[in-house]
Amino acid sequence: MPRHRPMRPGPRTSYEESWLAGAELGEALTRGWRPRAQPVQIALGAGEAVLAQAPVRVWQYIGQNVTYNQGWFVAFGSPLLLGASLLGSALYNGSQRRRAEALAAVQWRPVCQGHLFLTNWRLALALTTGWIDIGYPYLRASGVDGDSMVIMLAGQPPVRLQVWPAHWFFVLMRFLAYGEIVRMEIPSHLQRATAPRALEPPSGS
Repeated sequence: MPRHRPMRPGPRTSYEESWLAGAELGEALTRGWRPRAQPVQIALGAGEAVLAQAPVRVWQYIGQNVTYNQGWFVAFGSPLLLGASLLGSALYNGSQRRRAEALAAVQWRPVCQGHLFLTNWRLALALTTGWIDIGYPYLRASGVDGDSMVIMLAGQPPVRLQVWPAHWFFVLMRFLAYGEIVRMEIPSHLQRATAPRALEPPSGS
């Protein structure tokens, strides 16, 4: 009979890898590890340093305006044909309206892409639509959803920053913004058989 090989411990998906990276970073910060400043060619304030960077795709939870064309089917002849044509027109227009409403609904929509710089003061975003700085005091809430960090700003729709590994960047951002160390439990099946991954931040190169 064939023997089943035991599953090798450690992450098996990109989400698990991201989770584990964040958990290991939290443990390292607890032990006193600190990220080193990275050399970058962007303007920095006195005492400011870039501590992580990576490609990013930006999404917003917004709707959009959608128009649709109404159609009319016209039949000449008996009243039955006229009634059928009016019914067909109503069904067609109803279908077009429902499709337009679905397209216009509020949902996560891609806005732009670019590069994220995580400094000890701010989130700096060099995007295809321009440059955006988000100082940590302006953050009202933050979290991780799938492969993205989600941030909330006052008076603005929610924003997803699709960056990898999302949990790693989230843990570091919370530490830089608030001095908070996020501790994430590592399930037994995710614990590595070898030493943890290097804790140096991704270079973004």
